[in-house]
Amino acid sequence: MIKPMINIRQWYHSNLGLNQSWASQVKPSQIKSSESSQVKSSQVKSSQASQVKSSESSQVKSDQVKSSESSQVKKSSLPSSSKQSYPAGHQRQQQLHDAIVQNLMIELGLPLSLVERPEFIKFISAVAPKFSITSRRTLRRTTIPNLYNKMNDLLKQFCSTAQYISLTLDIWSDRRARSFFSITGHAIIDTQFKSYVLCFLPLNESHSSEKLLGHYELIINEFQIQNKLCRIITDNASNNIKAFEDLIIPGFESYFYGEDENYNDSNLSDSNDSGDDSYDNSTMPVTTTTQETLNIVKDSFDNLASSSELRLPCFAHTLQLVVKDGLEEAICIKQIIAKVSKIAKLAHSSTIFAENLEAIGAIQKVLEIPSAQLNLMLTELKRKDLCLGTRDTTMLHEFVSLLVLIGEATTVTQAQNSPSISLVGPSIISIYYDLINEQNNITFTTTLCNALLSSLVARFGGLFKALNIEIDSTIHKKGTYDLYGDPIFLVAAFLDAKFKLKWITESSLSEEKKIDACAKIKSLVFDHCVVLRNVVPDVNVAVTQDETIEIISDSRIKRKGLFSYLENDIKKRKVIDPFQYIHDEISLFAEDVDNDSLLVFRKSSIYKTLSRLAVKVLCVSATSAPVERVFSQSGFLMRQHRASMSNTTLQMLTMLKCNSHLQ
Repeated sequence: MIKPMINIRQWYHSNLGLNQSWASQVKPSQIKSSESSQVKSSQVKSSQASQVKSSESSQVKSDQVKSSESSQVKKSSLPSSSKQSYPAGHQRQQQLHDAIVQNLMIELGLPLSLVERPEFIKFISAVAPKFSITSRRTLRRTTIPNLYNKMNDLLKQFCSTAQYISLTLDIWSDRRARSFFSITGHAIIDTQFKSYVLCFLPLNESHSSEKLLGHYELIINEFQIQNKLCRIITDNASNNIKAFEDLIIPGFESYFYGEDENYNDSNLSDSNDSGDDSYDNSTMPVTTTTQETLNIVKDSFDNLASSSELRLPCFAHTLQLVVKDGLEEAICIKQIIAKVSKIAKLAHSSTIFAENLEAIGAIQKVLEIPSAQLNLMLTELKRKDLCLGTRDTTMLHEFVSLLVLIGEATTVTQAQNSPSISLVGPSIISIYYDLINEQNNITFTTTLCNALLSSLVARFGGLFKALNIEIDSTIHKKGTYDLYGDPIFLVAAFLDAKFKLKWITESSLSEEKKIDACAKIKSLVFDHCVVLRNVVPDVNVAVTQDETIEIISDSRIKRKGLFSYLENDIKKRKVIDPFQYIHDEISLFAEDVDNDSLLVFRKSSIYKTLSRLAVKVLCVSATSAPVERVFSQSGFLMRQHRASMSNTTLQMLTMLKCNSHLQ
């Protein structure tokens, strides 16, 4: 039998009736408990979700706190824009700014980027919280150029104040092979030696003599010192010699480029051809004396004009060339020098050897170590090839004895703020006679001694010739031979009271030659004084002594006199030697027992003419060491980690550093 089809609704109701027993068994509390558990479950899920959100929120807040703390730390390391700062122009602000620039960046050579370093910013914030640090860009574009311009103005003031100026000049290349041309100026102002750097210019392309001369003329024209120059000192490089060999000391140009034929008649006295001769009787002797005065001036001028080259060679460099010549001839000494050089290098490569040297307190000079002890140390290091024998030690002692005075002269002539040109003549004479004496005391270095003597004569022969010292005339002359015959080397030594004439009288010259040399030096000093007091760059004569001026002025006034013969006698007695006062000064100075180098300045009221001459002569440097010191300072600034520094910045910083004492 087929059952009828039922739908879903009917099936549901039919089953519901069958399951009423189940419904009666379920308690309402169970239903509520189920509902409650469902609610609790939903609450747990909601709670977990809220906890997740809360955790995320707390993490965000934590990150925000950390970020805030980090920003606060960063802000604490940098000056806050809202902090209280010194007002513009405040004295303390300017003091700190000047101290950072002058002391740290110029004197210590610290880079301009220092102001951007966090450590420096923290330091300034701790020391001076109100100080506002100047930016690197402002320092480079404004601060340093302004200081440079002020310094340049002070240099022009120095050149304007100085009566006479000497120069040293040379070329230098930095670690990037960029070349610079530098000139230093030296003068004596108010008895004080002043030395400054006048220029430090980039030198592009080749270092030709024409380019050097062009830069030189540019600088002397800028500072207007053309007529104040007394000497320039350079080394013996060929471009320096060619560039400056034709320059003449200001005032002596007419000697080489043409003289006034009527010089004798056109300076001190006017023509006296007109008028009655009866009015001229009283002035006749005066006219004669005036002519004699002119002749003395001309003679002195001519005596000095033959040695009026403006350029002089560097004394230290010339001495080193003498040593070089000697070493090239003395082959025997080269092997010993090479051995000593290896011993010195061993002290840097072997820690054991270095410690042994330090233990015995001899870490500088090999000859200070006892030979036996030195050889024992070398043997322990298995370096018997470096052991020194008796012959080696003797040869080294002779070598040192031959060169000790040359080394001392090289050092003392590079002195600053004191006369140095005055040391040249006495140094050469001492070295020359010391080498002659050593010929009788040496055994293994005779060749070296003879080579040094020959080179000394070849390079400094002009000085020996000026003092009439007999030398070997067959020796080939070097380029500096005649330059050291310049009278300045004799005059400077006399004006330095430490020497005066003592370097002649105490030398090994014969008594006759000592007398002749002293007389010649006094005569040269006299000629310099006459020219200094009476000749200006255009070679005009200006009478200096009061009595002579009065007489010459009277000679131009023609008038009658009741007792003219009496006045004429008085004038004759007055005018004996218009330059006797110079002779008196020279004699008085030579006999002064005071041996202070600056005596002529301390007693300038007594030695009026000599003190003026000393200002011109003693300001000359004996060597080019001053300009070499400029290069050392520039090399200090241009260190390896600052290799990107521009030419202009290096130029300005070098000038500011070297002229920091300029006031």
